[in-house]
Amino acid sequence: MKVLNGRRVKNALLAGIQWFGHFRRTIDRINVFPVADNDTGKNMYHAFQAAQKEIEAIPGQSAAEVAWAAARGSLMGGRGCSGMILSGFFAGFAEAVGDRKNLSARDLALAFQVGCMRARERIDHPVEGTILSVGEAAAKHAVATAKHTGQLRDVMLAAWHGAQVALRNTTRQLPVLREHQVVDAGGMGLMYFLEGMVRFNSRQPLDAESAVAAASPETPRVRPAARRVLEHNFCTEFIVTGAALNQDMLRTLLQPWGEDLMIAQVDSVTFKVHLHTSKPDQVLNHLGHLGRITWRKVDDMEKQHQHAWAPEKT
Repeated sequence: MKVLNGRRVKNALLAGIQWFGHFRRTIDRINVFPVADNDTGKNMYHAFQAAQKEIEAIPGQSAAEVAWAAARGSLMGGRGCSGMILSGFFAGFAEAVGDRKNLSARDLALAFQVGCMRARERIDHPVEGTILSVGEAAAKHAVATAKHTGQLRDVMLAAWHGAQVALRNTTRQLPVLREHQVVDAGGMGLMYFLEGMVRFNSRQPLDAESAVAAASPETPRVRPAARRVLEHNFCTEFIVTGAALNQDMLRTLLQPWGEDLMIAQVDSVTFKVHLHTSKPDQVLNHLGHLGRITWRKVDDMEKQHQHAWAPEKT
């Protein structure tokens, strides 16, 4: 197959989301970076489910409509670092698709590549050995393969295989992963998403029983060697609207308040922000004077960590 029409783009993305869903709890069990709070799978699932809802609701059948629906949904539904990164991937994917009704093998590879670029740009201080490394390896293999073949199956397989190799390498790249002998949780999630697309294209089943058969041996629940005391322990997310706001202004205002800052533009006056901070109330009050906050979420990651790794009752 050399062309993906809108219907097949839609079904391929939905297949990736469905396949990921079978493994989200496994992903949570190995989540030790950036915070060992067992929610990477859950946060990615929020983004994927919101993307699925938007995709299924669109009346049209062009690749562009499908891609932009996924971008909208993942942005509004994404939670935490992994959800924001994933929404960045879908935003770049849609940007590369543009207004195309159909996708060739090269179009799909380019969409993977731009998606990974935009995901990296969303992070102030990118770290290697994470979902970023896995995605970029997948895109690199897809682009290289698309130069030599017009077959979409080959490009999807190349992306998935590239992700698998890069995922194994994350254990060596990131010290905390090496310490616990696990791969990156977000990278694992992306690898399963790509595998779902491959399975769709190869007409392989996507049901739970097939996922059990295809899974690696049971992943143990990782227990960090020591509890990490967080300086900025509140994962703070909000949507703010204001005519005078822009990304540079928000970045300048918010960087002193914490770490892991990510900003995504919803429209010309609306922004979604993710920040780890020790003073969420002050941050929200400060921004409230500059714009209208229409949605907010504050999670105490220290409590999440303690709950996730509390001694099991016997």
